[in-house]
Amino acid sequence: MFGLTIACLVTLFCVSSVYCQIPPGYTCVPAGTCNINNGIDIRIVTPGNVNPCPPGQVLCPISATPTPTPTPTPSPTTCGTRGVANINPADGFATPGAYPWQAYLVNQTGYAGSGVLINPNTVLTAAHKVYMNAATPNQVGVYMGVYDSAQLGLRYAVSSITIHPGFNPATLFNDIAILRLSAPIAPLPQQFINTACLPTAGQSFVGQTCSVSGWGQTAFNVNDAPTRQQKQVGVTIVNYATCYASMSNATLLGTNVNLYLDPVGEICAGGQAMRDACTQDGGSPLVCLVNGRFVVAGLVAWGKGCGQAGVYGVYVNVPNYITWIQNTLATLNG
Repeated sequence: MFGLTIACLVTLFCVSSVYCQIPPGYTCVPAGTCNINNGIDIRIVTPGNVNPCPPGQVLCPISATPTPTPTPTPSPTTCGTRGVANINPADGFATPGAYPWQAYLVNQTGYAGSGVLINPNTVLTAAHKVYMNAATPNQVGVYMGVYDSAQLGLRYAVSSITIHPGFNPATLFNDIAILRLSAPIAPLPQQFINTACLPTAGQSFVGQTCSVSGWGQTAFNVNDAPTRQQKQVGVTIVNYATCYASMSNATLLGTNVNLYLDPVGEICAGGQAMRDACTQDGGSPLVCLVNGRFVVAGLVAWGKGCGQAGVYGVYVNVPNYITWIQNTLATLNG
């Protein structure tokens, strides 16, 4: 469920720490904020040129004072709700709009996994998906409202990546990271975009059947990610003892189980044949319905194969990291 290969990718934007030259008398501002000509965005198009501004920004005359972009306050009354009806509950292909909080991530290699929108400018994901871009967040992009991976829509730029200080890329302990978007998504909720609710610290979902969705491989040995359509599957969260007993089997981790299975920072779910997240689903949210709203219980982290009976998928235990998430957001909001 993890792995990252760095390669080069040509984009429509200038990809380096220094963007293309900005014409004299102009500056870069977030799209939609250039206060001129009734608020339309000024575009300068010359043959062979690309947008010299970072993703999500446009050129604006310096004489036109940019209108400040307000930071929306997430409403607890709308998180975890869907904007579409008639959701198909069966395992398999999801209904478009069923998971409006799921983020589709890309980096310089292309498709890079998933995340979950927790407020208008913050995406939570697995650290193993983004830690190699911690110093180059401009190479990571976020798409929201995606159903078909061939129709991504608007790319949201990432301004910073915060990796949990205890993250261990060898064992995937503390496998959690926060992506800060360059500009907030507004307004929310939308029909196909919304936030998921965060759990309370220490909240337990053991015994509950929850949903995980994404575009990862359809089987462990089938390299077909990202799949065209978003997939979904219901998995039941089990207690640590059950997961430990499975993973300590000699055919799985054996005596190495304590090196990789974190009793505090991870939870396990699934164990049914052909019902599991899989390779390249890393960072995908595991959401549970609580009092009519979907709450983030976990993030896809790792496993042994995919969809084997009696073998559980391992997820980041999001309730264990609520204090870190809140402290990080407070620092970012500064």
